[in-house]
Amino acid sequence: MKKEVLETFIRRYTLGGEINKVKWKYTAADKTLHTRAAADNRAFVADVVMHDFTDFGPDDLTVCIGDTEKIKGMMSPFGEDLNMTINQQGDRILGFTVSDADCESYCTAADPTSIDPVAKNLQDVPEYHVVVPLSEEFLEKFLKARNALKDVASFSVGMNKKGAFEVVIGYATSNSNRIRLVPATDPAKNKLDTALAFPVKNIAEVFKANSDIPGGTLSINSAGISRVYFKSDKYTCTYYQFANKKT
Repeated sequence: MKKEVLETFIRRYTLGGEINKVKWKYTAADKTLHTRAAADNRAFVADVVMHDFTDFGPDDLTVCIGDTEKIKGMMSPFGEDLNMTINQQGDRILGFTVSDADCESYCTAADPTSIDPVAKNLQDVPEYHVVVPLSEEFLEKFLKARNALKDVASFSVGMNKKGAFEVVIGYATSNSNRIRLVPATDPAKNKLDTALAFPVKNIAEVFKANSDIPGGTLSINSAGISRVYFKSDKYTCTYYQFANKKT
């Protein structure tokens, strides 16, 4: 297999190291490798599915990854082409071996009980009221704004004085540094009933990790749930971020 295949899958869920402990669920018949994980006391959920993946063999299995950053490091000595072998004893996955002609890394699997379970994708989510197409231009502006205001923990969304949906990075008081963005929206889904604030770090990392997939969307409802969605032939990636609690 190509090392880049696994590294790209990892990049889409680790989000700059925010998520480290996960379960890789491989379904042979569907040719998918799937992980679902939560962060920030379950206020953020990542759900990443890689399609057309067969490198784990003919049988379904789940590999428990206790330290994704260590796995990445143990793959670093290899070139682009590598072999991967699942090591198991009966039904128990002990780990996996990564190798090429002159190097081998044995990566142990974690105890399944050490990885917190994550609920399936949110059920009965209220209708999304605003849908923002994630154009290359918007992603670039959002990430540059985030980089300019690295000390800012949240971004706000709501309707401006002209009745248009806007995203504000840096709003804290009437006299604070801030950057306002007015993105294009779905013509039928472009109004929020209330202003909301969301943590910015994970959303920014999601945008960076998936900037190679065109046609993504950011959907927000007035109940305080945002969803970022990217889909390509190779990936289906869905992320949920809950709004900051109002004080």
